[in-house]
Amino acid sequence: MSNNITLRHLRAFVAIADFGGYTAAARSLNIAQSALSRTIMEIEEELVTRLFERTTRRVVLTASGEQLLKNARRVLEEFESALTRFQLYQSGLDGVVSLGALSSVASIILPAVISEFRKTRPNVRMSVKDGFANEVVRYVSDGHVDFCITSFPKVKKQLICEQIAADDLLCICSKSHRFAGMDMVYWNDLAGEDFVAFDPGSSIRFSVDRALQIAEIQIGTITEARDIGTVAGLVSADIGVSVVPSLVLPMMQFGEFTQKKLVGPVVEREIYLVYDPHTTRPPAAEIFMDMLRQGAKHGFPIPNGTRWVDGGPTQLRRSSLGASSPV
Repeated sequence: MSNNITLRHLRAFVAIADFGGYTAAARSLNIAQSALSRTIMEIEEELVTRLFERTTRRVVLTASGEQLLKNARRVLEEFESALTRFQLYQSGLDGVVSLGALSSVASIILPAVISEFRKTRPNVRMSVKDGFANEVVRYVSDGHVDFCITSFPKVKKQLICEQIAADDLLCICSKSHRFAGMDMVYWNDLAGEDFVAFDPGSSIRFSVDRALQIAEIQIGTITEARDIGTVAGLVSADIGVSVVPSLVLPMMQFGEFTQKKLVGPVVEREIYLVYDPHTTRPPAAEIFMDMLRQGAKHGFPIPNGTRWVDGGPTQLRRSSLGASSPV
């Protein structure tokens, strides 16, 4: 088919074939019959063939016209289908939402939000990449995801950071540890205690180390572990006590340990929505981000010791993410 034949030409040609004449076809297209005649002449000249045999009562497709009609219908149907898909995409009803998230956020917070999101947008595909705080921020910086949810990230370039949630830091210990008999544990009680710590790349480790540093507390022998389940197992075996955010407790339920409120002071880990302001995100991703900003308003379930912090345009904060974040 020639490059000079457009969708306008094809629509005019199909209309004449469907209505069996120029008058009715022109009326359906809301154009003058003379304009319609010129359009068909342009096609015939371009293809060097006759498309219709004209009789006194109606027009009849030639063999070439029959073949063109099949192709024209397919082209128009594919175009309309593509346009519909694009309109759905623009409305946030189609497409892909890609995000990075801390493992605790991905497994505890996101499922309820995604479930609610998919009720009205079943055709939107979700892609979740979990990882440590700095890993998921790097996904954003490298353009691998639309946004991420993390805590205390450190990045090399300017991104937008909005706090959307926070969870308390708690102390966990074996059921035989002396802390097990206390109503609550003070930060000073941790002095000299053997400690099970998360990997240095973890946002949990950053939060705990910073709190210990501010309180000027020296702990005992440190045993490091990357996996949340490993920390739970080590604490249960009385290898040491640990400090964990309340959001990870549901992921440690198999462990034989006791949790205690950690006070003097109560310390929160802040959880942020992070994205690049210079990157255009799919409309569905923007809708999902707004749902996260209004987690409390939507009533998304969240574990005890964790709270939503409703964000919005008035609470946008530009920073080097993590350089001065409060504990």
